[in-house]
Amino acid sequence: MSNTPEWDAPSGASYTQQSAPTGSFGGRPPTGGVSEAATRVTGRRVIQYIVDYVLSGIIPGLAYWLLDRGALHWFGWLIATVISIAVYYWYWVVRPHGHGGQTFGMQLFGVRVISKDGGPASTVQFFIRGILLIVDTIFFGLVGLITMLCSRYRQRVGDHAAGTVVVEADRIAG
Repeated sequence: MSNTPEWDAPSGASYTQQSAPTGSFGGRPPTGGVSEAATRVTGRRVIQYIVDYVLSGIIPGLAYWLLDRGALHWFGWLIATVISIAVYYWYWVVRPHGHGGQTFGMQLFGVRVISKDGGPASTVQFFIRGILLIVDTIFFGLVGLITMLCSRYRQRVGDHAAGTVVVEADRIAG
């Protein structure tokens, strides 16, 4: 017997990695994770991110505009920064974790974040994605876009680090 992993097919037969058919067993790939086809939502992700970027920036933008004035300029800037970090954390971590892996833009465009193993993403995974969104948006988002286009599962840098993928929302995960 070889040292390659084996998967049980629905018929009871087993396949090694070399001879495993492409595609999936019952909608899931042989590895037990997410199929590549389910992650082919790059166009929607780009538009969704633009919508989410605008939405997540409204309150911080207003906070800086209102509080970054007058004699206590530094104090207003500090308060606006705290507000911005809180809003950012809520929008990119808390909100999607509590709403099936979706921000408002993701709901609008029918995509969701899940763990690469096919289950729901954890708060820690959303946090890692949120922090690395800074890296993904370098050069007007080109770092994230190029990383997605070169990735098998269309993952940006934050997805790779967090072990998450973005799939169509109507796909059943887990």
